[in-house]
Amino acid sequence: MAGNPDEYVHRRNGPMAQLATKLARKTQQAADVLRTEGLGRFIQLSAWSLSEPLRSLWLRRRVGTDARQASSKLKAEGKRGLFIDCGSNIGQGYKYFSRYYTPDRYDYVLVEPNKNCLTHLHALRSENATMEIVVKAASVKDGHAELFGPPPDRSGPTHQGCSIVFGHNESLYQSLRFTPDLVETFSLSQMIRAKRELYDVVVLKLDVEGAEYEILDDMIRSGSHRDLYAAYVEFHSLTLHKSERRKKRVAESQIIYAFLKAGTRFSEWI
Repeated sequence: MAGNPDEYVHRRNGPMAQLATKLARKTQQAADVLRTEGLGRFIQLSAWSLSEPLRSLWLRRRVGTDARQASSKLKAEGKRGLFIDCGSNIGQGYKYFSRYYTPDRYDYVLVEPNKNCLTHLHALRSENATMEIVVKAASVKDGHAELFGPPPDRSGPTHQGCSIVFGHNESLYQSLRFTPDLVETFSLSQMIRAKRELYDVVVLKLDVEGAEYEILDDMIRSGSHRDLYAAYVEFHSLTLHKSERRKKRVAESQIIYAFLKAGTRFSEWI
């Protein structure tokens, strides 16, 4: 292979490669919708997928600005921040955000209930990063839940679309139980409250395949959304049927308003 091997690996695992992978996945989802919900819905999802490069560019600029301002605050006070990554999968979010919220100033908590992903997450550990891996599902309470995902012929052991919400991708496929055992759950609101006592800056990335609505509502009710410096959330209303999708879009607007009113920087993670 010609060229610098390190540069090749960076390109292969860099933001553009991750974007291309996600774009391909969402394009396939749009094709599935064409078969089940018709041309109009297919066009809607396809347009959303094709606009992703522009939304990704906007997000990178927003994250960069947020991170610079937060890091300036930490540097001035001589303190460290915390980044909580809920829905870590195999570490895509960590690889993206750690370029902005760098491990020299931030500790990381990676939350992922799918045990098949653990080998990939442990491989991210290094001497320069303080990292806690939580093998549980973010929720509104401590307990146990089933983990759902697509049919076996449409997924692998580390599939990104697993959720504790049964109908999280109802317009794309009929969910099935993804693991034979229940997964542990915990209250994300309580975690944020506890971590805020230890860190001046707490940042959240939340990509939990439909479970975000209940979690974010709980955070607003408890007031823990005020403990966050910034939140990057992926909503999943586009994967629901029309009637439920409308309800969730209304809920999304209310959630965003509540976070911004509390002074928390809020961006939709894609």
